[in-house]
Amino acid sequence: MKKIRNMLASSRGFTLVELLVSISILTVVVGIFGSGMFQVLSIQRFWTDDVKAVREVRHAGSWFAGDALNATDVLDAGGATRLTCTPSPTVQQITLTWTDQSGATHNVVYSVTGDELRRDFDSNGTPLVMASRVVANSISFTLCGSTLRLNMDVLGDRDSTDNLDLITYVRKLS
Repeated sequence: MKKIRNMLASSRGFTLVELLVSISILTVVVGIFGSGMFQVLSIQRFWTDDVKAVREVRHAGSWFAGDALNATDVLDAGGATRLTCTPSPTVQQITLTWTDQSGATHNVVYSVTGDELRRDFDSNGTPLVMASRVVANSISFTLCGSTLRLNMDVLGDRDSTDNLDLITYVRKLS
């Protein structure tokens, strides 16, 4: 029993060197764990942004194709001249027109404002934003026969540019 007391009495705790070594090891472990967590969160944000962009483009394509299938005419920005097969960089919007079963005439305007592709149905309130991050002056609308094409560049992740080419048919074109 005396030996145990003498051993405990002679024990003084940790030395400064031992304490510094243990804090250094702890710092390295926390740094490795922290950088790993940062990478996981960064990759998650990257994929979330990519999924959102793909969803926006699909949504825009769905609306555009649905409106084109109803259209009886596809007009340029002024709503006076039918589009042609020649893409024009000055045409930043088009108007799709049709008459529904009740005889009401509808106009849908697709336009680029700033960096957004917008859809305005019969000028009812605020236009619906279909896609964002559209590259300025990269959009073109063409109509060849009954094929309507929307071509534009969209900023992807990390400032890369992706080309979007939507092709649909204008079923009721007069």
